[in-house]
Amino acid sequence: MGHSLTFRACLGRLCVAWLAVACWATPVWAGDNWEALRRGRDREDVSTWVRPVDGMAVKAFRGVTDVHVNAWAVLALLADTPNLSNWVFLGKASRHPDGTPPEQAYLRFKGVWPADDRDVLIRTTVAQLPDQAIVVESRDVAGWPRQEGCVRIASLKNTFKLVPLPQGWTRVEFETLVDLGGLVPAWMANFVSTNAPLDTLKALQTQVRKPAYQVKSPADLPQHYHSGGLFTLPEAHLNAERP
Repeated sequence: MGHSLTFRACLGRLCVAWLAVACWATPVWAGDNWEALRRGRDREDVSTWVRPVDGMAVKAFRGVTDVHVNAWAVLALLADTPNLSNWVFLGKASRHPDGTPPEQAYLRFKGVWPADDRDVLIRTTVAQLPDQAIVVESRDVAGWPRQEGCVRIASLKNTFKLVPLPQGWTRVEFETLVDLGGLVPAWMANFVSTNAPLDTLKALQTQVRKPAYQVKSPADLPQHYHSGGLFTLPEAHLNAERP
């Protein structure tokens, strides 16, 4: 019985991982026409890119940086729903609504005058790829009532890819495709796509060093972050001295 359960758990985890590979390999904005906006001067600096998407006011945006903490710490930060609004670009409120599954979260973002606030209910999934990178993907879901003073985000796909590197470093790759809903003037679309990856990753760098996020094991993360089985990381990544 124990061996059968272990086999089924491993099989389920493998299927999830390969599904994540397929999703990562063929994103909805697939193509190579990324425009570099900023080149980091060192590994802890942030590099950013944008690219246009047919029918979308806001360009898809991407940011990459390295942080000198292990991947568990980055996952612990991403899993801390109440704190998301303190570091995600234009975050105003973030919480797990009563009566919703643990993998869902409600996010509200500050409007840039004269635009109204935006909000969205998201569902987050986590999967490990065969190369041991971990993908945390959030998408908008229905099921939360409209809030006064807010424009509902029409669609959102947000992805963090965590690549474990030697000596305790983690590469964080951040990509977003968003339809803000409502009327989005050109200046607002440009402001979001230009500033969101830079500001979010800079704030992540500060937050992820806090003692609360220095977890020792994936078992310390919320259960829905490892529902397909506990993730593993390379020994060369985990055994490095912390900064």
